[in-house]
Amino acid sequence: MSDMADETEARLNAHRRLFVSLLTIIAGDPKFHQALESLVRDNETVSDQEEDPGVEPSRAFAIQGLANDEIRAILKDALARVLAEKRKR
Repeated sequence: MSDMADETEARLNAHRRLFVSLLTIIAGDPKFHQALESLVRDNETVSDQEEDPGVEPSRAFAIQGLANDEIRAILKDALARVLAEKRKR
């Protein structure tokens, strides 16, 4: 991997860690916790028959799906941290 790719990966990892930490703080408040749980369930990806991507979905659909997966993963990590912190108490 090139130095530029390594640097980009490191920065993306740092952003992800920061997002999880901030969302963990937010999710500690019950009114926001429920809102974050609903975000995990929401899906921005176009569903069946809403769009016809053809035989092979375009790169845009694939990228959108990956982005949605990452958003859900970040939210799930934050919600899991909140539950873990509550169990420690």
